[in-house]
Amino acid sequence: MPKERIDRLYFVTASENKFNDYQFLLGKLANLFLFFYNVEDLVTHDVDILIRRKVEAIRPKLPHLPFLVEQTNLMIHTWRGLPGNVAGLFISGVGVAGICKMLDTFPDRSATAVTKLAYHAPNGQVEIFDGHLKGIIASEPRGVQNFGWESIFIPEGHDRTLAEMSLEQRNSISTRRLAVAAFYAAVLQEEQADTLLQNRIRLRELMVRYFNKSELETLCFDLGIDKDDLPNATKPELAQEIILYCERHDTLDRLLEICREQRPHAEWPEEL
Repeated sequence: MPKERIDRLYFVTASENKFNDYQFLLGKLANLFLFFYNVEDLVTHDVDILIRRKVEAIRPKLPHLPFLVEQTNLMIHTWRGLPGNVAGLFISGVGVAGICKMLDTFPDRSATAVTKLAYHAPNGQVEIFDGHLKGIIASEPRGVQNFGWESIFIPEGHDRTLAEMSLEQRNSISTRRLAVAAFYAAVLQEEQADTLLQNRIRLRELMVRYFNKSELETLCFDLGIDKDDLPNATKPELAQEIILYCERHDTLDRLLEICREQRPHAEWPEEL
């Protein structure tokens, strides 16, 4: 049996998009609050040292409070872990195409994407959870570059870069999902953590795929959600807010029932 939800858990970041992503992944098991703070990164390719230094920098600002902080790095093996946490400097300096060209003289193009998620408990204990995704660096950028190095990283077992994949494909191999699942299992003692995460991610993806924006807005109205609080929201943002709202009000079963009634041909998750 899982422990009771964490009533007030802070997520420390300077990125609202990252916070929104984790708010959705953590869902009903943690009431997540944004603590906006930019931790200056230590220049190192050792992500374990980096994430613990982040915790130490944040601890004086949130003493005796539970918080999470995350670090995601791209580690190119032949470069001994670079670009790591200085990927932004590489990209602003030579661009993602430049990274590809710089690797042309090396026989090994293998790399690993790593997410480290640190949990600081109220008693001061720190636990680190991680997610790893092996792959290679493409010979040139491919796909729409929305985030950093996604257009040059090809996950193991695939022939497309992350930027070429659909949202559903990217989420199915997400290092963040793996790190959150490990957090669920260890801290909240949720044995079915990864299955629950995959189901909620799939629900959002199916809602985006099978409902247009107008239909999602109508769904907001039917469920009592004020869509005026979500100006200019995209379809994924609307779908995510609907799911989070239904979790808060214990009406996820009703949401699934509506989805099955209106789109009976879709393979909706059995449980959430």
